Amino acid sequence: MEARLLLQRVEPFVKRIGASIAPFFLAPASARPLGVLRILVSAVLLLQAVFVAPLIFELYGKSGITQDALTRYLSDPLLPRIGWFLPLLEGWGVPERQVILGTCLAYAVCLLSLFFGWRTRVAAFFCWLLHWILMTSGYCTNYGVDTFAHIVLFYFMWMPVGGAYSVEQWLRGNPSTTSFEARVSLRVLQIHLCFVYLAGGVEKALGPQWWNGEVIWRALMLPVYAQFDMSWIAGVPWVAKVAAWGTLLTEIGYSFFIWPRKTRPLWITLTVSLHVGIAVFLGLGVFGLIMSVLTLAVFGVSAEPRREEARDRVTLFGGCTVQVPGGTVA
Repeated sequence: MEARLLLQRVEPFVKRIGASIAPFFLAPASARPLGVLRILVSAVLLLQAVFVAPLIFELYGKSGITQDALTRYLSDPLLPRIGWFLPLLEGWGVPERQVILGTCLAYAVCLLSLFFGWRTRVAAFFCWLLHWILMTSGYCTNYGVDTFAHIVLFYFMWMPVGGAYSVEQWLRGNPSTTSFEARVSLRVLQIHLCFVYLAGGVEKALGPQWWNGEVIWRALMLPVYAQFDMSWIAGVPWVAKVAAWGTLLTEIGYSFFIWPRKTRPLWITLTVSLHVGIAVFLGLGVFGLIMSVLTLAVFGVSAEPRREEARDRVTLFGGCTVQVPGGTVA
């Protein structure tokens, strides 16, 4: 009896909480942000492919910059790589160079299919798989951009990224579709980005190099990254400190200030400026592009349904329904 009374008292509270949280995750949303993200990420990866194209045999060949024996030692032997297929294909008379070239061309074709939004689920799967194979084959050359690209391509397999600005949507003759799947997908991407920036900012803040500006000085002076002669900063050390503090503020504040509408434009600007700075001063252009694209697409493009877009209605737990327009809960 006491348990039943307690349940009766708690049930309205649980319903109110559910009615408040459900629209945030499940109110039908436009696929426009996901469509923009698909196009921009595909474009960045195609640009990276153009940059890498002259070096594919040095990066992925058995006798390239990192020889096959060392790649096998450093990477997980269970992960797929081009070396897996070479013994079989060479037995059929296909030389290594053709295998590498064919893999890279297939990856580029799949990226083009993803860019235009044709067979997006299939294209996303093969982009992800081929990107994985190339990452493992060129293990020693991977860095942040490859990791983030691989994560995003994995998400693309499950998200309705072809619901807007795509050949598929054009062939259907519909405007961008509206669904609760688009809202869930967008929230997953947004929350993931918040965790990435918060974790990165907190980790940086735990070391003294980000408080005294030393990390900025070292990055700008390393020959592998240096794009300009920045030795003059030694005479004005506060410049390096301000740059480091600004990075900490942008990354740690991202999770808190990217959500409110009043502060969102400022934090998008700060985040994109941070990555533009990385691209210009450290030469990490593709990394700067893909990180800027992620924030611009998932936080900068409105997901609110337009009048002409398809309507959707979702029944939730407790009898609540979420519907367009307005994402109201009844």
